[in-house]
Amino acid sequence: MSIEKIVFDEKYYNRVIKEYAYNSFTAEHINFSLGNLSKEELQAKWLCHDGGDLFAEDFRKGKKCIIATGFGLSGVPHVGTLSQILKAVRLQRAGIPVSMVIGDLDAYNNKNTSLYKTLELVEPYRKFIISLGFDVSNSILRAQFDDLDTLRVFYLIGRYMDDNLFDKAEEDLHGSHRKSVQKNSNTKMYFRRKLSLGLMTADFINLYMREKYDHVLVMLGIDEHKFVGLAKEVTKRINKDVNEDYFTDFNLKIGGIYTTIIKGFNNFPKMSKSIKGSGITVDMKPEKIKDLIMNKEGTYDSPENNVVYQMIANASLYDLNEIKRAYLACKHDIQKWLKIKKDYADMLIDVCSKWKK
Repeated sequence: MSIEKIVFDEKYYNRVIKEYAYNSFTAEHINFSLGNLSKEELQAKWLCHDGGDLFAEDFRKGKKCIIATGFGLSGVPHVGTLSQILKAVRLQRAGIPVSMVIGDLDAYNNKNTSLYKTLELVEPYRKFIISLGFDVSNSILRAQFDDLDTLRVFYLIGRYMDDNLFDKAEEDLHGSHRKSVQKNSNTKMYFRRKLSLGLMTADFINLYMREKYDHVLVMLGIDEHKFVGLAKEVTKRINKDVNEDYFTDFNLKIGGIYTTIIKGFNNFPKMSKSIKGSGITVDMKPEKIKDLIMNKEGTYDSPENNVVYQMIANASLYDLNEIKRAYLACKHDIQKWLKIKKDYADMLIDVCSKWKK
């Protein structure tokens, strides 16, 4: 079987943005902001959006709006996970509530992680997220296992789902990786993964049903953008069902805001827990973290394609001016870039030290 290697680069991003008619944050004109986030910061930390402007307008009008994100618990956090957490914290500080789901059941089915292992990770994740500044007073931080109400919503929305809907929502990297390791595989999604994505959709919908949020903006990596499309299609099907007597007056709005993919060290396409040797995990020894950052960038033709610059832009405590300085050093000044990499390694080691299992 011929497998097309997916490379998360400018060409891939532009293709997805064009094909799905998303709005790029790299465009010169951005006609909205999120909370007190500057337009420059939106451009630096996010790639594109699907309805982000409509979400911002509703938020400005005082409607009940929330950003939704989350991740599976198949292992300790990696830099991609850290990026999502720090972005969520930044959005909170910009005045926007965030729902963060700690996906214990997601890992159990989607990643085939043992239930004991994934449940054991819930509390360390919760403490780590809070230690990084996540404020639970005006936002939501929860796991899936004990949330039986959302599981019930998942069952109820099941009548609006079908196999074709899930197959269309296959994650780009996941589908390609699965085909590459299973000779006779195709792009059809397997059942356990459907359960995982169905529950994710219920997570979004229950923000409306239980928490009474009118507008949900889902924050994911661009490789997972089709998951939001799945959720939007389910809400459309609910609205079209004139005989429905449970989801009465259902008026949930769902949009998406997407991040670039942090590439892996040594030229791996993505930094992920499921791709061995691709990246940094928070339990890694400090000397290993330093070695990867200082010596394992791999090949790159611009700061945008440099794994360490991507980490600085997406998974750091740096402000916009510091990110700009890193960009210029990566592009023009190798000696300054080496110093910035060393400083970033020290900062990341300190952040990782907050992880306690």
